[in-house]
Amino acid sequence: APSPDAGAKFKLYHWNGLPPGGPRLAEMDVLAIRGAATQVVERPKFYKPELGEIDEVVQADPEDKTAFPGEYRRWRYEVMLAWDRPDLQGEPRPADAPPAPKFDQEDPRYQRVGAWRCRCCYDRRFQTMDFSLVPADSPDACSKCQKPRKECGWSLWVPFSELPPARQATVMDQHAKKIEPILWTKWPAAEVTSADGSALPDC
Repeated sequence: APSPDAGAKFKLYHWNGLPPGGPRLAEMDVLAIRGAATQVVERPKFYKPELGEIDEVVQADPEDKTAFPGEYRRWRYEVMLAWDRPDLQGEPRPADAPPAPKFDQEDPRYQRVGAWRCRCCYDRRFQTMDFSLVPADSPDACSKCQKPRKECGWSLWVPFSELPPARQATVMDQHAKKIEPILWTKWPAAEVTSADGSALPDC
């Protein structure tokens, strides 16, 4: 039986005898990052994000998705940082709860040159139905809301490995193959890859 310890590595086999995915016997390599689940984990409540925390994941980097198809742990993600929003409801984070990582809006590691996404306009996108970026020829102010860039804020590009666990979980739910969430019920957040380098079975 596979070891229940965190970091354990082992192989699993999946048989699908039905088309269109089969007949196929898939050999999978599993890295149990957190080990085996020992009890039901209660999902955390929604805490109002503090300034500098990631408020929302906008999208995965299209270039990364093309370069590394299906390998969502290798992608970078466009994110919006939290800002002061009196209208947003949420419980304050308890003192004993692990703090969420915070990011510097101007950290050079997460910037992109060229067109950029205004945080204020993105927040109102469903009211204005305007999903466009601010053109590259307007680097210091948003041409739509007329606010200086430093005031309205902009999106950052953060690697999967640096996303907070809750945001990683959201990304994984969106991009995982069907077999991965099944295995995560036993080995939470485990890395699952096909031993021969092909795509994972999609059940």
